[in-house]
Amino acid sequence: MSTSIVLNWSGEGSDVKVAGEFTSWSPQDAIKTGDAWQFKIDLQPGRYQYKWVVDGNWLADESQPVDIDESGNKNNVVSVEVEAEKIPEVQKETEPIEEKPTESNLVESTEADQTEGSGDRYESQLSSASDRPNKQSSIIDYCAIL
Repeated sequence: MSTSIVLNWSGEGSDVKVAGEFTSWSPQDAIKTGDAWQFKIDLQPGRYQYKWVVDGNWLADESQPVDIDESGNKNNVVSVEVEAEKIPEVQKETEPIEEKPTESNLVESTEADQTEGSGDRYESQLSSASDRPNKQSSIIDYCAIL
């Protein structure tokens, strides 16, 4: 992801250009805006050295960050940072919501529930249901025979 960078020269000069690592050190025209000169470029994240070429003279702007390259040349330097994506704030943990009893989740306790046995209050209903003929079981039996 590239970032738009604007380099500014506010010194003297009637012909101002910029040359740097981002132009393969080939001078590119800056644009006069009021009393200053601007050079706009889209750059990938990284660190780039450059110089101003003012009226044919290669200069480093001392009011901007400078660095010395491996050959001993003083150059301006611009650093393009990776823009951090905004991370949504984590919501605070909230206390669990206590569920209030409603008609749909209330279970009434009856005397039959209190009787000894397996504790399954449907036990008696299930046993009486198995005494009745079941259409489903006869269909299953029929399919099993085939």
